Amino acid sequence: MTGLIPLSNWLLLASDRPVATGDTGMVTRKELEERVAYWYRKLPAEPGQRWAVYHQDAVEFAAILLALWQLECTACIPGDNRPATNIRLGRRVAGFVGQYPESGCLDEKRCSEQASGVDWRSLPVNFPAVEIYTSGSTGEPKPVLKTFEQIEGELAALEKHWPGQEQAVVVTTVTHQHLYGLTFRLFWPLSKGQLFERKACQFTEDLFQRAQQHRQFILVSTPSHLSRLNPALDWDSLRSGCCAVLSSAAPLQRVDSLRISTLLNAPVREIYGSSETGAVAWRIQRQAKEANWQPLPGVRCELTLDKTLRVIAPQVEGGHHVLSDRVELDVDGGFRLQGRTDRIAKIEGKRISLVEVEQVAEQHQLINTARAVVLSHRRTEIALVVQLTHQGMQYLQCQGKQALTQQLREIFKQHFEPVALPRRWRFVEQLPYNQQGKITVEALMVLFQPDELKWPDIVSQTGSEQMAELELKVSAKLVYFDGHFTDNPILPGITQVHWAAHYGRKLLGVDGAFCRLEVAKFQQVIFPEAVVTLKLDYQAEKQKLVFCYFSDKGVHASGRICFN
Repeated sequence: MTGLIPLSNWLLLASDRPVATGDTGMVTRKELEERVAYWYRKLPAEPGQRWAVYHQDAVEFAAILLALWQLECTACIPGDNRPATNIRLGRRVAGFVGQYPESGCLDEKRCSEQASGVDWRSLPVNFPAVEIYTSGSTGEPKPVLKTFEQIEGELAALEKHWPGQEQAVVVTTVTHQHLYGLTFRLFWPLSKGQLFERKACQFTEDLFQRAQQHRQFILVSTPSHLSRLNPALDWDSLRSGCCAVLSSAAPLQRVDSLRISTLLNAPVREIYGSSETGAVAWRIQRQAKEANWQPLPGVRCELTLDKTLRVIAPQVEGGHHVLSDRVELDVDGGFRLQGRTDRIAKIEGKRISLVEVEQVAEQHQLINTARAVVLSHRRTEIALVVQLTHQGMQYLQCQGKQALTQQLREIFKQHFEPVALPRRWRFVEQLPYNQQGKITVEALMVLFQPDELKWPDIVSQTGSEQMAELELKVSAKLVYFDGHFTDNPILPGITQVHWAAHYGRKLLGVDGAFCRLEVAKFQQVIFPEAVVTLKLDYQAEKQKLVFCYFSDKGVHASGRICFN
């Protein structure tokens, strides 16, 4: 562990330099230690116990973990704090600490606690530090135990391959309640003395604002966030400060990897692994050809008889683990992914058991049988084909599809994060069994093939050679509303820019490739069924298209699209 502070001995060996930053400023090592002391004295824990930990603030989360370790307890780290998750965890843990809805849980009080008088101890490397959960093929989340030796072995491999960059602040869009975020936004920075942002960014604008505050930064993110970065922001201002971009949870599309690399003038390092293995391989996609995944130092990859990947590494429990990914192995030890063999889907970077989705659905009195599939179009999402009971069919006929889906969604919210909720539904009297009595994925996919609505209705249209004005009816059935803020859908800004460029080409003869967006302002959101006017003015000599969306509510959005 050369150059790294062992997590098992962090309280004794960490320097006095600041550990984190946020809206309230720097968090010093002393302040973090005071929070550890508070939890150490507050928790009624006994050695050998498991405690469930959930907290969105990475500093408070780290303080709870360090306190539990000093109390010789294992931290159980779920992906969420939803009621069904808590009920399931209640059978494994002695208590809940952090941000939990139960009245009996322990939450933080904003007071400092002197760390003097507390004799911090060094913990053995084989101590079971954390227990995380990954979706199993049976639908029941599977606990995965990690010792300090396993965690620190993985960090040593990462540091050996990507040393340095301690001056760069870790800015992130991912949660530390999953192993990827836990490792890259918390454990690695703590071990190397690197500043990290205490809160994750939810939106592109938040990410941009936080990154602007640091001379150097490393972005830890996922494909779901990186593929949706707002192009209207001044990314050029961040190019000199971005040291690297890390992406994991799912393979990043090559076009997105190259675009982000150009946008931030930094390599996009994709990380491959699992909850059982941790990070085991990496790649940086290039312009010339598809990049293979390469093992991290100390990791060896082999092919099983059914062409799945066996990972051999000292930080893996038992020394090896077989993953559910089919691969094509190269002679140099690198590999290419060929698809999964189980029914675990990765949605927005989260592992979701399709079996569990089906099991939750079939508990409802209106549902006889359910089958879940994954659709990959503009975004990756879960779709559900449901065979209703007789009572369910009556409810559908009397109340309609919208009322039925809303009722079912409320049930799913008790079990899953919003990203895992089914986005598309098909209600059938009989599931599509084939002659062998089986339901194929292909037969289910056919049910979701109707064309999606991508353009607004043009109510009226006027114009000249250089100018055009269109009155548009923004239908609620547009594909862009699906999944874009489920409870309160709005038309994405990138869609508005896309429409402006489309109608500029169609009506005003705009030519050339999209270059950049200037002076873009999104002032008022556009809701489903809104009627707005789009005004276009093409400055041919400058190859610039000026657009403005407005209605009786005022201006919604405006800007200039530059072409070359």
